Amino acid sequence: MATRQPTDPSSDVVRPSHKDVDRRRQQRLIAAGVIGVIVVVFAVINLNDVKVHWLVSTGQTPLIVVIALSFLLGIAADRLLLARAKKKRSTES
Repeated sequence: MATRQPTDPSSDVVRPSHKDVDRRRQQRLIAAGVIGVIVVVFAVINLNDVKVHWLVSTGQTPLIVVIALSFLLGIAADRLLLARAKKKRSTES
């Protein structure tokens, strides 16, 4: 449930209540936990060695390493894109 900021009653800014923020945070934590468990289970059941073409060489690598590295690179890309979008929004304001 959203409420108006009590310090400025004439303001059109609607701020979420603490209850809404806590619920959103809890939902994000649950979603992150579920995704984390899925990635861990997927990685653990794929322990075979695979041929990987790295940027500078080719070699045999456990698939779990490839999965973990891909997951971490995806998280890093997400964080960078979110930071870029946030910076762009703040400069436009």
